[in-house]
Amino acid sequence: MNTAAPTPPAAANGTADSVNPVTHEVIRHKLWSINAEGATTVEHVSGSPVVHATDYNFGIYTASGEMAVIGTYLLTPVYTGAMAIEEFQRRYDDIEPGDVFIINDPYIAAMHQNDVQFCSPVFRDGELVAWLGCMAHQVDLGGMDPGSWCTTATDVYQEGIRIPPGRIVRKGTVNQELWDTIVANSRMAGTVANDFRAFLAGLRVAERRFHELCDRYGTGQVRTTMERTLDHSEAQLRAMLEELPDGVYEHTSYLDRPDGSGNDGDQGIELLEVPCRMEKTGDRLVFDFSDSSPQSPAYGMTTRGGLLGAVATLMLCTFGAEIHWNHGIMRPVEVKAPDGLCVTAVEPMPVSGGAAGANWTATCSAGGAIAKMLSFSETYESFAFGPSDGSWQLSQFGGADQHGQPFASMYMDSLMWGGPAFSFRDGVDAGGAMVILGGGATDVEQQEMRHPLMYLWRRQVADSGGAGTYRGGNGIQFALTPIDTPEVTGVLGTHGVSLPNRTGLFGGLPGSCARFERVTSAAPLDRLASGQAITRIADLGGSHETLPGVSPAARIAHGDVFECTVQNGGGYGDPLLRDPARVAADVERHAVTPESATRLYGVALTPDGGVDEPATEAHRQRIREDRRARMTAPAAGAPAATGEPTGIWGSALATFPGPDGRQAAACRHCGAGLGTLADGWEALAGRVTLGPDDLGRDVRVHDALTVVAYVCPHCVTSLWVDTEPVAGKPWRDFAPRV
Repeated sequence: MNTAAPTPPAAANGTADSVNPVTHEVIRHKLWSINAEGATTVEHVSGSPVVHATDYNFGIYTASGEMAVIGTYLLTPVYTGAMAIEEFQRRYDDIEPGDVFIINDPYIAAMHQNDVQFCSPVFRDGELVAWLGCMAHQVDLGGMDPGSWCTTATDVYQEGIRIPPGRIVRKGTVNQELWDTIVANSRMAGTVANDFRAFLAGLRVAERRFHELCDRYGTGQVRTTMERTLDHSEAQLRAMLEELPDGVYEHTSYLDRPDGSGNDGDQGIELLEVPCRMEKTGDRLVFDFSDSSPQSPAYGMTTRGGLLGAVATLMLCTFGAEIHWNHGIMRPVEVKAPDGLCVTAVEPMPVSGGAAGANWTATCSAGGAIAKMLSFSETYESFAFGPSDGSWQLSQFGGADQHGQPFASMYMDSLMWGGPAFSFRDGVDAGGAMVILGGGATDVEQQEMRHPLMYLWRRQVADSGGAGTYRGGNGIQFALTPIDTPEVTGVLGTHGVSLPNRTGLFGGLPGSCARFERVTSAAPLDRLASGQAITRIADLGGSHETLPGVSPAARIAHGDVFECTVQNGGGYGDPLLRDPARVAADVERHAVTPESATRLYGVALTPDGGVDEPATEAHRQRIREDRRARMTAPAAGAPAATGEPTGIWGSALATFPGPDGRQAAACRHCGAGLGTLADGWEALAGRVTLGPDDLGRDVRVHDALTVVAYVCPHCVTSLWVDTEPVAGKPWRDFAPRV
């Protein structure tokens, strides 16, 4: 999709109206209020636990289909809403008041089939002036597995009904044949039908309020406000980009999934590469994913809509705190990738996992590249964060419920992962997802009332965030056991089980990996009935098993326990530079274990929980000496740079004009000169390969990969930590143009 600004259409009732600044702000905020009311209506009318956990969104679009107002719920499909509206207008020349269009075709404008979108045009005096759109993940739309996340599908035809662009309502009358056809293909027909009613209710409410706004201020002023808001956001972002250095910034992340061989361990896991080469020139960004792995008939492929939605989500969340977030933020952006890659899958490739597979990995890669660019600016380095959303851990269960009726439910608890650290603060514990800012976990009592699964716990996990000067946020794990039913079947799907997608920045360590675990014949209900508390899965008897990241038919019988542990945010900065008092406070509140305080942060604690300062200083020095002994020194020599630094790269480097006009760098921690940047900054740093003792206890690394700390060869402070191929990383973090 072309993200450049289209030619603005003429305003309704004549030429575009001028809007004074006060009226502009009143209308702009009222549009947000209208959008929020439409979204709230959808949530209140829907009975779906997925919608109640905010896996939905609502938006107001311009007449040309650009996002004018975007809700804070599931963000990625909002961009596919813009794609859908563009497609509706391309296909139909008879759009009329009272029409409501529907689509879920992932090869045209959706993430996967579960994400059904309704879009309705808004007319004033016979002229199209805006669009309204809403979507929500449907609990089931057919396919080979309950819930329509079909992890073993080999083509799209096994994954559930595909709805091409069409009208679900024509001039105010429901297209009952289409409605019935879609609903009849769902195992949860009543829930899907009620969601569709919720969509129509939300669209009606928002349209009514939009007309009231136009009646009060004039259609021209409302339309001009929408267009001007997008123009302002575009101009602000372009101005911000002009302040950042031109160059190429790269980051690679990996999608790991079973390769179908059935082999144990890493021998049975395939790694797909999703590298992002981001080029910044003047006031434009180009994200190039052309070197991503080819598509394959397996779980996790995403379509071009998923890729564009992933980049749009990242742009909105990175710059939206400073700039009004709308489609203007995407106008300076271009996304490149040929068809047929894991991030641009084409028919008939299966894509039911495309809402949380390769597209999430693309967000990690693009996010790393953006963070590297922002970190060249003292003004904007605080905007930089490590990959925020590592993997969605699908925990979909189905079978017969406690009333003997069929059920399918997706547990949203794994949205509660820890946030990434920043240059000035820790990541938020159980902070939730970037991709669904207003989201949260489903209510425990609601889930237990609806479904035959009882929670044993839902809690934060100590040490799960990456260690750093500022640590990554800790995330949650939750455990379930069947009750009032013989068994349930789990459809489980994730990535990041054999490598950390959520890397840190500037020496911060990666966060923990994802994990599914099952204990059979654990008899937890018997233990509870006898008055014995259950606090850890390790304390349960029975047979313990770590399940594959993609498990299509995980049987959880009565007496078994299922546990899901999420990926979490990476740290920022060398952990040895964290204030020891903050480490002690983390230990006191069980965010960090005493073992990790010593092993990762080098902090020695007194028996009463205070900091033993002499022992801490000595232990940190021993860790530094160990780094130096293990370091592979760089071949490059120090530059002949003099004078004050002219720039920075995060907390790692100070930059200088070097010999022959080439940029040179020094360590920001000790001030020692490192060399020119002509061959990449990596050539100037020492390399220390990190093993299990250097990483968080829940970090695993695939045999084909290794974790490397790039350290200052003088003070051995960790400047960057990468997860890269054993043979060495083929990308360069940055190549600025001087």
